[in-house]
Order: sequence, then structure tokens, then C-alpha cells
Amino acid sequence: MSASFLPGDATLLAASYCFPDQYLDNQQLLDALTTLSGKRYARIAARIVPFLGIEGRYFSRSVRTCTSAPSPTNSELVTSVIEDLLNQSHTTLADIDYLVGHTTTPDTQLPPSIAWVAEKLRYQGPFMELRQACTGFSSALQIVIPRLAMVHKPVIIAGSETGSVYFDYHKGFLDQSQLVNYMQMGDGAGGVILAPSGISGMGKISHCFTGQISVDQAPGLSLDGGSLSVYTQGGKARFHHNATNVRKSGEALFQAGILALRSQGFELEQFDYIIPHQASGRIDELLSQALNIDQCKIINDAKVWGNLGSAAIWCSFSKLISSGKLHTGAKVAVLGAEATKYMYGGFVYTHG
Repeated sequence: MSASFLPGDATLLAASYCFPDQYLDNQQLLDALTTLSGKRYARIAARIVPFLGIEGRYFSRSVRTCTSAPSPTNSELVTSVIEDLLNQSHTTLADIDYLVGHTTTPDTQLPPSIAWVAEKLRYQGPFMELRQACTGFSSALQIVIPRLAMVHKPVIIAGSETGSVYFDYHKGFLDQSQLVNYMQMGDGAGGVILAPSGISGMGKISHCFTGQISVDQAPGLSLDGGSLSVYTQGGKARFHHNATNVRKSGEALFQAGILALRSQGFELEQFDYIIPHQASGRIDELLSQALNIDQCKIINDAKVWGNLGSAAIWCSFSKLISSGKLHTGAKVAVLGAEATKYMYGGFVYTHG
């Protein structure tokens, strides 16, 4: 099935991202694994590292105990992002029409994590939250852009993850899948303030699209705790990671996004930068080889941040916006890919 494109565009007023204070390189993570789980598991994890190409990431959990609560929490990270967005754009909460969050690791399933953000900010307006991972940004845009055109007020979108707390150093919890998660996934939050088309701002988001290739495919990533299993009543919730399925479908998801942009008259060579979803610290090298595109154009933050899930696109997008690398008229292609049930999505950003 072809991608669905949304008519219309939005003005970018501000973009921001935030991480926990604790940054851990691979050796620190392996040392913690040795101390809490034993040398055998540390050796297995060390063999995984070269395949991921990730050097370190931010963790909201402690690595001194087998399990840990997040500090900062998911909602605290999002609150920090929103406060910075408001400061950048000289906007007040009273100006904001809606808060839209997307995450797979909320503070609580109910109320949604964005409700705790609203509480912390004393925000009086409506909010919603999407339970989605790496393409949460594209689903949020599908909701927000039509609303901007109808209501004519700014909206905030924020993606966030604090998935490190789902790892347990107890030996009974550990297998290769969990060790891949441990050496790949990071915590953080990122977001944007968008205004209606025609408002003066930093640039324009357009050609928003979304699609999926999931029929008859088993999930690449899944999380316990739904009503099917009520798993959390009998044990610890965990992320399940089928790396084989993810590898099989990863290239197809990016190709679907590229074909979607091509259907609108775009070729990747036209863009100054490309922001793909980054599950690998070698994403720039791999995409450059696969697509015959200058590696310098492909944003690779996973090398130092890991896979940020629902926060990944907004964090990399915000970093690029604030980098000073974009000239007026510069174009950025955003290509999201989500392996939970093989969704893809993206947009075009034009700076200035």
C-alpha cells in the first residue's frame, strides 16, 4: 500500500531536546553488567557492541542496582523540553492550543504521561498521548497539521523515552535480546512548537506522510503489560526484541519512505541533509552505501545517543536546527522507520 500524504504545512517556531544528566559509554555499561550480572553476560554484551556501532548513551536509571526507577522521569524530561521551547519562541502556555506527546515508556499508562507534564507546567489546555515508538512523530503530525489550519493556534509535539528502567540485571531476566536492548537503547526527549502556515518562524514542515508494511509480519519490538497477557501481574514487564525481523524489514521501511518522497517529485540528492531513524551507530555509512549518497548528508546521532525510540527524530531534528549548518532555503528529508509493526513516515523541512 502506498503512503498517505497530508495536505498542508506548518511553521516551525522552536525545536528542543533534553537528556538525563547521566551519560554512560560502553565500557561503563559493561562494567556495571560485570558487577551486577557477572562476567559471562558482560562478554556476550561486548560481542554485540561492534555490530551496533554505538559508543554510549544517556540513562535515566541507576546502574548500581539491579532495577531502578527513572531519574529524571519521562514527564520531567518532556517538561524541560517544553519550557525551553516556550523560552525560544517567546510563547506562553496560554498561547498553546494542544499538547501532543508520544512515547512507549510513560510515567503511567493511565493517566497518560503527558497529563503529568501538564500538571507540572500548570497547563490548562487539552492534551493527548500516542503510544507509539519511532514513527510517533509522523502520526502526531497527521493529527496536528489539520488542527493548525482550523484553530490557528500553536501546538506542541514531544516524543520521549525512559526505557532503560525496563532492564533488570538479575540473571534470570537476561538473554541476548535484552543485552541488545541494553547496549542499543537510550533515554531522552525532544519536541517542537508548530504554528499555522504563513506565520513567521524558523522554517516550514511540509509533505508529511505515513504508511505501513506490517501485514503478516511478526513484531520486531514489543512490550509486555497489555490486557492480552496482563503480564505485569505475574512478573516484570520487558521489551522483546527480534533483531532478525528488524534487520529484514529495516531496509524495506526506508525504501518505502524514499519512494513516498519520490512520488511527490523529490530525490534524496536534492536534500542538504537526511535524518533517518537511527537504530544503528553506523546508519550514515550503511545508507550512504545502499543509496549512493554523500555520507556527510546523513545525520548519525545514534553513535553517541543510541536508539532513542519515540524521541529519536525530534532530538536529531532539534540538534540540526540549532547547529548553524542550515542556510536559508536548505531542505531536510526526515525518514522515520518503526519496527514494532513496521510503520514508516516522514516530512520535508525547508529552513528559513
